[in-house]
Amino acid sequence: MSDTFGRRLREHRHTAGLTMEQLAERSGVSARAISDMERERSVAPQRRTVQALAEALDLAETERPGFLAAARAGRSKGTAGVPAGCCALPRPVPDFTGRDRELARLTRVASAAEPAPVAAPVVTVSGTAGVGKTTLAVQAAHLLGTAFTGGTLFVDLRGMDARPAGAGETLARLLSALGVRDDEIPGDETDRAGTYRELLHRRRVLVVFDNVADESQIRPLLPGSGPALTIITSRRLLAGLEGVHRLNLTQLPAGDAATLLRRIIGDREPDVVAEVADLCGRLPLALRIAGNRLMSRPQWTLRHLADRLSDERRRLDQLIAGDLRIAAAFSLSYTQLSPPARRLFRRLSLAPGPDFDARLAGTLDPADPEGIEDALDELVELSLLQAHVDGRYRFHNLIRLFARERLAEEEPAAERVRR
Repeated sequence: MSDTFGRRLREHRHTAGLTMEQLAERSGVSARAISDMERERSVAPQRRTVQALAEALDLAETERPGFLAAARAGRSKGTAGVPAGCCALPRPVPDFTGRDRELARLTRVASAAEPAPVAAPVVTVSGTAGVGKTTLAVQAAHLLGTAFTGGTLFVDLRGMDARPAGAGETLARLLSALGVRDDEIPGDETDRAGTYRELLHRRRVLVVFDNVADESQIRPLLPGSGPALTIITSRRLLAGLEGVHRLNLTQLPAGDAATLLRRIIGDREPDVVAEVADLCGRLPLALRIAGNRLMSRPQWTLRHLADRLSDERRRLDQLIAGDLRIAAAFSLSYTQLSPPARRLFRRLSLAPGPDFDARLAGTLDPADPEGIEDALDELVELSLLQAHVDGRYRFHNLIRLFARERLAEEEPAAERVRR
């Protein structure tokens, strides 16, 4: 019988007279996973998977050792890189636009990833909701991936969830993806982290940790020395991390914002494109929502959309397309704030002018004058407020509208003062 596990699996399945779907039902292994194994897209199946398949195929005792050995051989070969489907990168967006300077910076950092004893480089990509952090990280990983012969890994750490991914469970996933057998993954989180660092000490791997909650979640996942590159995305600045390269994303330049919108909707009403881009605050997520909404309503003109967006009271309600909602993205950050920071966030929507300082913030929220600076720092850390020059702060215009909505909903008396 053929040596590779995929061929053995297919021949045993045919001998048993089973379809992939029937084997999937018997074994509890998905038909997609069985297909990937048979086509040798997945060459390193885990031991528990192989045992389940052997039971479902009702293999004779004389056939099982060869079946299990072929799987072990696949896992051994799989350790040189990353098995297909394990922590795989999402697809890049086909209309990615701009961020040339940031991509150039990531390319320079990647070229500096060298064998031990040089510390493996780490890059944090921070910014407000909808600014394109994940899109940039995925684009960079696809562009740079060929230089990382050990493979590329992508893990969503679910930082905005009520229960973000734990470091221990993430390390187990990473070790499995890097070819470590289940029975060889340490039970202790510290030992898992040490094993992970040891693997990256000698492998040229690119790892993207998306949507990081805070420093305590990511610290155990950082590499030591070696030729790996780690890219971290987070709404937080992660100021507590030491020795990292930092990229702080802001809204797109006017030209890139207009170009992105044109790539989504095509070449139509060019005199209105820049206006809609500005009304979207040049925020990539808002631009995509506006473009998708227009494309799903062929009877709409771009001018009609611009007119709808021009009403500040309804603008956030217009930036909805299917399951994409700009206000929902902001709300995830808002719920992470402490109660004093939430109150200040709402009250700051009353500030006149484009920016303000701590003194004005204190007059808008006089309930806790001693805590104003701390609340402002919290808002900046979570990218809900931009620290400007000379101790001044400013909102992104869509976030200001969101803060105003929260004020009207949660503090109607204060909202009446604005009017």
